[in-house]
Amino acid sequence: MSRNRVWIALGLVVLPVLARTLWHYRGIYRPTTPIQVPSYSDFMPPQPPVREASIGLPEAGDTDEPARTGQQKVVLFDQAHTNHFEMAELQSLTSALSARGARIEVLDSSFAFDDLGLEGRLKYASAYVVVAPFDVFSPTDVAAVARFVERGGRLLVILDPTRTGSGVDLFGFLFLSPSEDVATANQLLEPFDLVFSDDYLYNLQENEGNFRNVLVRQFADDPLTEGLQTITLYAGRSVETDHGMPLLLTDSATFSSLTDSGGELAAAALGRNSGAMALGDLTFLTSPYNTVADNARFIHNLAAFLLGGERQRDLRNLPFVFSGPVSVIQSGNFTLQAETLVALQRMSTSLETAGVELVFPEEVPDTGDLLVLAFFEPDPAIEDLIDPLELVLPAEHSDGQLTVPGFGSFNPAGIGFVGLAVGEDRTIMVLLAEDQAGLVSLLETVGSGLLSDCLLSGAYALCQVGESQGFASPESLELDLGLEETLNQ
Repeated sequence: MSRNRVWIALGLVVLPVLARTLWHYRGIYRPTTPIQVPSYSDFMPPQPPVREASIGLPEAGDTDEPARTGQQKVVLFDQAHTNHFEMAELQSLTSALSARGARIEVLDSSFAFDDLGLEGRLKYASAYVVVAPFDVFSPTDVAAVARFVERGGRLLVILDPTRTGSGVDLFGFLFLSPSEDVATANQLLEPFDLVFSDDYLYNLQENEGNFRNVLVRQFADDPLTEGLQTITLYAGRSVETDHGMPLLLTDSATFSSLTDSGGELAAAALGRNSGAMALGDLTFLTSPYNTVADNARFIHNLAAFLLGGERQRDLRNLPFVFSGPVSVIQSGNFTLQAETLVALQRMSTSLETAGVELVFPEEVPDTGDLLVLAFFEPDPAIEDLIDPLELVLPAEHSDGQLTVPGFGSFNPAGIGFVGLAVGEDRTIMVLLAEDQAGLVSLLETVGSGLLSDCLLSGAYALCQVGESQGFASPESLELDLGLEETLNQ
């Protein structure tokens, strides 16, 4: 009896389930048509306009070579001021520079401990590139950079609002300090009438996938913007200038995050002397953004700008005024004595820093750089080498004075003269003094790099090499020039 109750209970549980299953069962599902699966391999998300970097760009062989054989242009990149970038990020720019025959040199944090430093390296560099610096420049370095640009060097300063300083506050929250790089860069750019704003550019109406990816289609008429139709900048800072040239101008819908207003804001500008440039975006130089729109063309133009300056080489560039072996030529009445050889050895050591050496040919060579050692007395054997300096020697003057362009006429007693004649094919440095002792003393001064103790005016210098009535100190030498201005240069 109890067994029948179990079966009855089991049937009451199973039969309703079975009945419901049989009622709703329609057999095994077999689709009449295949299910449409997306072709993921063919799916392409929206892409910005990309152009081949080589389209429309001159070949490396079409670029201008340095004017003098063996004189390779050097572009100095700064990594000595806690710069927030890696050199690999600038490969598009460095490749464009290398294709033009330039040598890339990096100034790292050890420069303060070498013999040259920033000021010494600017003596031979053609361009100086500073990216996202956070350590301030010393007043001496700022002045050296200003003189570098005034004498034909090129300066490029690049900032990017994504390369900001950061830290952690007392509550563990990350904070940014974006103004440090702006203040540092503006300190360096102040002599050139260029100022970065502590902002970023954005456009909510038309952009390249993000409101901070700004399209630029308005350009100043300048070689830097040649061939450009559209470039894309990524979170760029704006640049202001009163007397310079804004290069990249945004439209009225592009605003500054600092004011939330716009109207032809500049993302890059040239300084008032066209030798310094401020650029508000770094990201467009990096891969793959360097191939978007006309960015590759703009990078090519940047390389041309950096190598397009003509350095005015003068005595302040010692020992980097020569480009090859320097032949020592002496007048017939000048003899090589022990003191002379010591002074020449010092000169040779100085020139080794510039990668050149002294040689002693038997005759004056037709080509190559020269170091001429002579007295104030005329010497027909070397007069052709001295003539380009346009001197009037004491023997040619009615009252026995020496006449030097820019200095006027004066008594040459106790004075040594240094002159530099830079031609297309060779550089000639001439050292003149009244006697053997004075000439050796002058050679020691030049070889030791102590021209800062002399009076300099461009390619000429006057140095004290002995006792005289008129040269007890530079201030007591009465010359027809702005003495105070010369001493401060």
